[in-house]
Amino acid sequence: MDGTRLADRLAYGAGCAARRVGFVHDAYRPLGGAMPIDAAHRFLRLAVAYVLPGGSVAGTGAFAVPYRQAWADWSYLQMGDYLVGPEGTAFVAMIEPPKPMLVVMTNAVVNLLRPAAPALAGLNPYGAILPGTEVTLVEGFPASLLVGGIDDRTRAGLPDDTKVPGFTALLPAISSVVPHVADILSDGNGERFVVVGVETVNAVWRLSLVQAVS
Repeated sequence: MDGTRLADRLAYGAGCAARRVGFVHDAYRPLGGAMPIDAAHRFLRLAVAYVLPGGSVAGTGAFAVPYRQAWADWSYLQMGDYLVGPEGTAFVAMIEPPKPMLVVMTNAVVNLLRPAAPALAGLNPYGAILPGTEVTLVEGFPASLLVGGIDDRTRAGLPDDTKVPGFTALLPAISSVVPHVADILSDGNGERFVVVGVETVNAVWRLSLVQAVS
C-alpha cells in the first residue's frame, strides 16, 4: 500500500469514527476575503468529532486554548476551510496524515482594515485615522481573538497609567491579502486593535495586536 492510499484509508477511518461519536457540521470554503461562511460558500456536510489537543476525551478543554484535534474524513477538506456545527465554528489549521486534523475554535468575527495613506506627501490637515478612508482587506471572518502577546502603555506614559492590553488573533491566511503592521482589526463588539506583528504559519495568520484606545 502506497502513502496516498494509506492516507485515504486513514481519512475514511477518521470519518467513520466521527459518524459514531461526533456531530454533523457544515463545511465552508472561503473564496476571497469576504464572508467565508456565507451560504454560497458551503460545499459539504460531514461528521466531525473534536478532542483535546493531546487526544484525550477524559477531561474538559483548557481555558482560553482554542486548539482541538478533529476527527473527520479530511480527504474532502483543505486548510482554511470552516466547520460550523453544534459546538461552534472552527477552521482547519493543519492536515498532516496520518495525524488527525488540527483546528482552531473561534470566538469572534473580525474585519481587517488598512488606513489610507496621507493625501499629501508633506503637511496634512489632520493626522489621525479616518474610518471613512480605511480600505477593507478582510470582512466577516470568524477568528480566535484572545488576550495575550504584546501590551503597551497609554500615550501619556505616566507611572500610574494602565497598560493597553495585547491580544492575539488567529484566522485563515488569504492568498490575495498581505497583512501589514499598523493595519486595524475590528470585531463585532466595535473594538479596534492595531496590528503590531504578523506571522504566517502554514495556512494560518497569527496577528499580534494592541487594543486601540480613544
